[in-house]
Amino acid sequence: MRIEDSKLRFLLPGLRIKRFIFVIILGILLIIYSVFLLSVAISGSEYLSQNALYIGKYFDSVFKSAIVEIISVLLILLSAFLIYFGISSLLKSVSTALMPEKSYDEAMSILFERRKENLKKKVVNIGGGTGTTAVLEGLRGKFLKISAIITVADSGGSSGRIRKELKVPPPGDIRNCLISLTEENSFARKILSYRFSAPNSCFDGHNLGNILIAGFTKVTGDFAEAVLKLGKFLQIDGEVLPFTEDEAVLCAEFEDGVIIEGESDIAERGGKIKRVFLKDGQIKPSLPALQRIIEADIIIIGPGSLYTSIMPPLLLPTIADTIRRSKAIKVYVVNVMTEHGETDGFTASDHVREIVSVLGENVLDYAIVNNRTFSEKVLQKYAESHSFPVEIDKENIEKLGVRTIIGDFAEERGGLIRHNSDALREAIVKLKRKKA
Repeated sequence: MRIEDSKLRFLLPGLRIKRFIFVIILGILLIIYSVFLLSVAISGSEYLSQNALYIGKYFDSVFKSAIVEIISVLLILLSAFLIYFGISSLLKSVSTALMPEKSYDEAMSILFERRKENLKKKVVNIGGGTGTTAVLEGLRGKFLKISAIITVADSGGSSGRIRKELKVPPPGDIRNCLISLTEENSFARKILSYRFSAPNSCFDGHNLGNILIAGFTKVTGDFAEAVLKLGKFLQIDGEVLPFTEDEAVLCAEFEDGVIIEGESDIAERGGKIKRVFLKDGQIKPSLPALQRIIEADIIIIGPGSLYTSIMPPLLLPTIADTIRRSKAIKVYVVNVMTEHGETDGFTASDHVREIVSVLGENVLDYAIVNNRTFSEKVLQKYAESHSFPVEIDKENIEKLGVRTIIGDFAEERGGLIRHNSDALREAIVKLKRKKA
């Protein structure tokens, strides 16, 4: 085997590596020798003091021991310098070869940041809607590498109009997740949140974040790449990905046999849903999304509308299969309240059962369930919309082979019941330590 084809090719001339490796080795040898001299001088061993390597034997002085100790200290200082010089020069030589356009300091900063990124635990959140944003807000800035894989089956509002007029996937849920990964009161959040109010204008009701995502898509020609580039452009701490770049139309078959197309129409129709499916069976998953799932340490499903936000990504066989094959801890965050038209009368185990029916048995590890009670005033308001607290039936969940984490995971905010970002974060961080 030629050296050019072996693992020893770094020894070839021209790389400016061998000299610095030699300097580092010389420094290490000097440290070893210095320790040897000090141990002999301090112990006063007659046997070792006669060794040819012991320079003290060549001194005939009452200060022999002190001289040897001084020489040892000087050699230690010299060896420390040689090792520092060798390592820094070696790194400079390698960084110059890899990034010739960057200065040494810039290259080291890039390498350090990449190393920090590699040390982060990888968390993937699958879903969409306000529930998913609560998870992302809680995890933001917690030394985690966050990837949100979001449904793109929205058919209403600004998203629906952009989807129909510009022929791009609906950006609404994607935009909300990008917002949740930005700092409070940041300029990026203001840009993504701004909504035009211009009566009689084509912009009226449109969200600036939606328009930016659509514009980036037209420039790049790729929806997933557009969202990633926009996130980097706005320096967002995390990434958001669509589960597919194809047009995904969600359909629901109700128990009375009626089939409804479109996320917003499904929610408005009401009635008991028998099954949900995607209109086009040839929809392809986003390859970056599959990569994030397979690399994840923790996969969080939900919270969000069970059928219209969480189910669409799981309905793609490739995504469901990738989740099954992933070695990550898999967690489902159960909704706090039932949702009229989707989950009327559902208990916690009913929610979990729907996820298990798609992913299969022994895939889901944990279900996070809220046990906080709410004020009568807020509950009455929700009852008027036929929405009620999800009943906890732990025994039925565990019969499905899923462990439960029950706790105070919700809060009342502005007259609304929402998942508590901080409480979810604490539960997820505990699971992260189990994975460590």
